[in-house]
Amino acid sequence: MNKSDHTVHDRAPKPTATVQYLLFAGALACLLVVTAGMFAGGEPYAAAGTPDPGRAATLAYGFLRMVAALAGSLTLGSLCFAVFFVPPTSTWRVDSDGYAGVLVAERASAIWLVAAIALVPISAADSAGMTVREVFRRGAVWALIEATEKPKAWIVVAVLAAIVTVGTRTALSWNSLLGLAGFSAIAVLPPMLVGNAGEGPNHDLGNGAVIVFTITVSVMTGVSWSVFTHVRRRDNHIVLVIRRYCIALTLAVGASAAMAVVLGWILIPGSLLFTSLYGQLGLACALILAAIGAVVQWISRRSRSRAAGSAAQIRQGLGVVFVLTVALSAVIVAMELQPAAAVGTRPFTATDVLLGFNLPDPPSLARFLTLWRFDFVLGTASILGIGLYLWGFVRLRRRGDEWSSWRAAAWVAGCVMLLLTTSSGFAAYGYAMFSVHMATHMAFNMFIPVLLVLGAPVTLVLRAVPAAGRNNAPGVREWTLTLMHSRFTRILSSPGVAVGLFVVSLYGLYFSSLVDQLIRFHWGHVLMNIHFLVTGYLFYWAVIGIDPGPKKLPYLGRLGMLFAIMPFHAFFGIAVMSMNAVIGNDFYSHLKIEIPWITDLVRDQWVGGAIAWGSSEVPILLVVGALLSQWSKQDRRTAKRTDRHSDEYDDSDLDAYNAMLTKLSENHR
Repeated sequence: MNKSDHTVHDRAPKPTATVQYLLFAGALACLLVVTAGMFAGGEPYAAAGTPDPGRAATLAYGFLRMVAALAGSLTLGSLCFAVFFVPPTSTWRVDSDGYAGVLVAERASAIWLVAAIALVPISAADSAGMTVREVFRRGAVWALIEATEKPKAWIVVAVLAAIVTVGTRTALSWNSLLGLAGFSAIAVLPPMLVGNAGEGPNHDLGNGAVIVFTITVSVMTGVSWSVFTHVRRRDNHIVLVIRRYCIALTLAVGASAAMAVVLGWILIPGSLLFTSLYGQLGLACALILAAIGAVVQWISRRSRSRAAGSAAQIRQGLGVVFVLTVALSAVIVAMELQPAAAVGTRPFTATDVLLGFNLPDPPSLARFLTLWRFDFVLGTASILGIGLYLWGFVRLRRRGDEWSSWRAAAWVAGCVMLLLTTSSGFAAYGYAMFSVHMATHMAFNMFIPVLLVLGAPVTLVLRAVPAAGRNNAPGVREWTLTLMHSRFTRILSSPGVAVGLFVVSLYGLYFSSLVDQLIRFHWGHVLMNIHFLVTGYLFYWAVIGIDPGPKKLPYLGRLGMLFAIMPFHAFFGIAVMSMNAVIGNDFYSHLKIEIPWITDLVRDQWVGGAIAWGSSEVPILLVVGALLSQWSKQDRRTAKRTDRHSDEYDDSDLDAYNAMLTKLSENHR
C-alpha cells in the first residue's frame, strides 16, 4: 500500500452500509417524481389534448421512468469506472476492483431491460391518455406504438440494454467493456431525444444539448456510486480513483451546466421561471448541479489533506454526491413527465416542428456564412479537436521534437470544415434540401476524413502524451495503444470491412426507407453525420493512414482499393439523378408546403445526385497524391537502408569469401 493512500482512507466501514445509501437515494428519487406528478395533476394531459388516465397510471409511469433512468445511469457509470478508473491486469482484463463495477452493471442492466420492456406499452398508453389495461382490452398496443415515438424509443433502449446485459455476463477484457460502455451511452439517449428537447422551436439545438446533458448526468450518477462503494470496500488504488473521479466530475458538471443553460433558454420562458412547476424544477436542477460541483471540489481538497479523519469525510462527501446525482436524475424525470413551460407561450409554425427554425430565404453564400445553428455534438468535437491537437503540437515543439506543419494544417482544416458543415448555414439548409444534404454527406464521407487521417492524430497522442511508466496505472497513451491494436479495430479497418461499410451503407441508406425515418429528426441527421464520418475515416485510414494499427495492404493494393470504390459513387450519383421518385418524399413534401422557395423536389434531387457524382473525384486526386508521396518516401527509406547495409557489410563479405577460397586452397594442397 502506498504511503499516500493513508491520506484518504482508514479502517473502512462494512460494505453492507452502502445499501442504505442506495435505498435512501432511490426512495428520495421516487418521492420527488411522485410529488412532481401530484403537483402537475392532469395538466400535462390537458396541454397535450389527451384524456387523463388517472393518478395511479401517471405515478406508475413516472416510477418506471425513474427506475429505468437510475438503472441506466448505474450501468453506464459502473462500466466507465471499470474501464477508466481502476487499472486492468497486465493482460488488459479487469481485476477484482473493475469486476466489482462489472457486477453492478450486470445487475443494473437487467433491471434496465425489464423496465424498458414494461415502458413500451405503458408509454404508448400514456401518450394516448389511456390505462394499460384499457389499451390491451382494445387491442390498440401496436397501433399506438406505430403512431407515437416514445414507445419506439423504449424498444431501442430494451434492445441495447439486452446487449449490455448479455455482454456484462461474459466480457472481462478492457476493449469489450469499453464497447459495452458505448452501447450504454447510446441507450440512455432515446427517451430524452423524443421528449421536450426534441419538440417545437429550436429543437435542433435542444437535441444536441440534451445528448451531452444526458450522457454527462448519467455518468456522474453511476461513477459516483461506483467510487463511493469502492472507497468503502477496498484499499486499492484509492488515491488514483479519487483523483480521476474529481477530474471526471468537474468536467461533467461543467458540461452539464452549460447544456442546462441552453435547454433552459429553449424550454423555459423567463416569465415562467419562478411561477411554473416546470421552471421551478429547472431551478432545482441548477441548484443541485451547483451543489454537486461544490462538494466535488471539497473532496478534491480533502484528498490532498493529511489531516486526521480525512478518509471518513471523503467517504461521506462521496455519499452526498451520489444522493445529489440521484436527486438530479429525479428532477429531470419529473420535468420529462410534463410539457415544457415554453409550449403554451411561443407560437409554433410547421417549420418549427419539422426543422426547429425558419428558412424564409433561398440558399446563398451569404446565408451559408451567416445562419449559424451550433451543433453541440460534432461542433463541440471539432473545437475540442483543434484545441487538443494544437496542445500536442506545441508540446512537441517546446520539447524539441519535430512534427510536420502540413499534418497540423490538414487536421485543423478538417476540423474547421467539420464545424462549418455541422453548425453554419450549410448545415441548416442541409436539413431542408436534399441537394445540400448530399453535399454535406460528401463532405463527411469524402473530404473531411481525408484531412483528419492526414493529420495522424493517434501518432501525435502517442508522442505528446507521456507514458504512465512501469508499475503505474495506464493512462491516455496506454488506452490509445490498446484500442488501436484491438481485435475490434483490426476488423473494422480491414480492407474488406472498410470498403463494405464505405460503399454498402451508401446504397443501403438512400435506397431504403431508413433515410425517410432519419431525416425527420435532428438526432437522425447527427447519427448520419457520425456514420458518414466514421466510415470515411476507416476507409481512408486503410489507404493513406500513417497512425499505428493493424497491418495495412502494400501500396499497390491500397491504390487498387482506392480505384475500386470510384465507380460505386459514380453509379450512385447517376442512379439518384435518374430517379423519378423523391427520396424522403413525405418529409420534403411537408416542407415544400411551408417554404415557398422550395418548388421542384425532383430537380433538387437531380442536383444532389450530380453533386454525389462530381464531388467524388476531387478528394480522390488528393488521396492519390498523398499515397504516391508516401510510397515514394518508403522507397527512398528502403534505398537508404540498402545502401547503408552495403557500405557496412559488403567489404566484410568479400573478405570472408576470399578467406574461404584461401582455406579451400590450403586444404586441397
